[in-house]
Amino acid sequence: MRVITPITLALAASAGLASAQTSVPGSLDRPPETVNPPPLVNPSSQLQLTPAQKTTILESVRQDGKKVTAPTSFAVSVGAPVPPQLELYVLPDRALTTVPDARSVKYTVVQNQIVLVDPTSMRVVDVIPQ
Repeated sequence: MRVITPITLALAASAGLASAQTSVPGSLDRPPETVNPPPLVNPSSQLQLTPAQKTTILESVRQDGKKVTAPTSFAVSVGAPVPPQLELYVLPDRALTTVPDARSVKYTVVQNQIVLVDPTSMRVVDVIPQ
């Protein structure tokens, strides 16, 4: 007859736990978010303004009265790179209160157009004609 001692029981239990914790090569032991992390998307590049929001921004910039002009040689189009020497401004408080999504962009004025710029990528995200 075999005698089972507490030490034998403890060893048997720990061996069972250890085998339960081993993984099969190639298995997905990591949480799903670390297996394939989503690509980083810049929120400001996804800025979609309604005509009413564009009007609010236009009126706010006009009321602000800041004299902003950029070089006319800068070709303005959505997605275009902005020259690094171009000075960018924070939108007026009224515009940011009404259009909170615009907090991530700055603006300048080029050829009578309000140009909204993503300051991180330095690319044009929208153009509002005056």
